Amino acid sequence: MSKASKKSKAHEPEPAEAESLTDRAYNLLEEMIGTLQLPPGTPVSEAELSSQLGIGRTPVREAMQRLARERLLLVLPRRGCIVTPIRPEEEVMLIETRRAIETLVMETAAARASESERRQFGEIAARMKTALRTHDFDAFARLDAEFNHLCIAACRNELAGSMMQVIAPLSRRFWFTHHGRTLSKEGVEAHIEIALALSHGDAKAALSGTERLLRYVESRIGQSSVTA
Repeated sequence: MSKASKKSKAHEPEPAEAESLTDRAYNLLEEMIGTLQLPPGTPVSEAELSSQLGIGRTPVREAMQRLARERLLLVLPRRGCIVTPIRPEEEVMLIETRRAIETLVMETAAARASESERRQFGEIAARMKTALRTHDFDAFARLDAEFNHLCIAACRNELAGSMMQVIAPLSRRFWFTHHGRTLSKEGVEAHIEIALALSHGDAKAALSGTERLLRYVESRIGQSSVTA
């Protein structure tokens, strides 16, 4: 093998490294879309996002493809890509789906979470209380994502978890669309109620908190503070 070939091969990312970069690009972009740093209707390009994130174009392209499959990005033929606009009718469908999936996820997470995971739920609840008290939007946004990932892991149901993983980013975006970069006392307290219930393995309380949250979200449909 020539020196040039060796040098070229040395610069190729290992599969695990490439996957890690794709996941990192996805997580960063999902947070930017979900927390409205990239508002609905914003044009996005692979080159610009690659430069902004400091990640190569291939991982960014793969992340964008995943976001398009999850309905957070919309590919327009011959026009590029935009952040998917907000549609109230889609939120109605999302809540119907959430109610079915999250009922299963919360019930099984309450029963199957490990002691370590229950401690983490308790810690998330405490940190959410602090975020609400200090009106720390960014902290709550991070905790909300952490909470969703922990629920997915704790339910020990890969199919339900994968479905929740798809709807969670959409739910986050609708949530922050309605409230802008402010925190709703009712909504955050419902999250805290669920996290505390899961920390105690109390399925009935977790389901009660979930229904409280979904009813609150339903009441906000059509009251968005952000327009597409």
